[in-house]
Amino acid sequence: MYLMSGLLMLKIYQLRHPDVNPHAYTAYIFLSFTVLIEVVGVYLQTIYFWVTFAIVYIVATLYFTSHMYYMGVISLDCGIFARISHFFRTDFFTSPKPLYMDRFVFLVLVVTLNFAAAILGVVFNPTDFPSFLLAVFLINLLAYFAYYVIMKFIHGEYPYPITIFCGFLTMVTWICALYFYFSTVTNWQLPAALSRVKNTECLVLDFYDNHDIWHIISSLALFFGS
Repeated sequence: MYLMSGLLMLKIYQLRHPDVNPHAYTAYIFLSFTVLIEVVGVYLQTIYFWVTFAIVYIVATLYFTSHMYYMGVISLDCGIFARISHFFRTDFFTSPKPLYMDRFVFLVLVVTLNFAAAILGVVFNPTDFPSFLLAVFLINLLAYFAYYVIMKFIHGEYPYPITIFCGFLTMVTWICALYFYFSTVTNWQLPAALSRVKNTECLVLDFYDNHDIWHIISSLALFFGS
């Protein structure tokens, strides 16, 4: 799901800005690094991990939002912080308002949400780090998708009926899928004997349980959404 959420955000960005889209190897290096962090977070639940994760998370958020605001002008190298500082002074101190107001409002919201998630992680130390990380990806995906749709309406690009129909099916299937996702019948954090206590009867054909149905319905939601 981390990979799918990341690729969906990348695909939406590619549709709007094909000239500044990141290279495939850069995208997959970032996604593989995300999976590595997820694995480390499962086995290393300490305050030091959460502080390190929060710092990396905040720096990554600042980089990606700067990259989106300036449309690829901010590249990832040794001079990144000097360029960000220069553009920030030029844009916000010499101009009465941001150059790209719609983009600015959206990215302020995104930065606020991600900073809040990083702080909440440090303060509360959620024990289920994979779900926490997945929630971060899904929130960012939904926020960017909403921005994409709103900008289409602002610029007079109205959806076709088939698009509205697929969007409705996507929403319905995602709601159903998330219901089964949060209706857990196991707990990987408990010993096997205690986890079995949460088990219930299979719901479909005496074979598929809640988690299987989550995978089936979420795959349909991804299909309709793509």
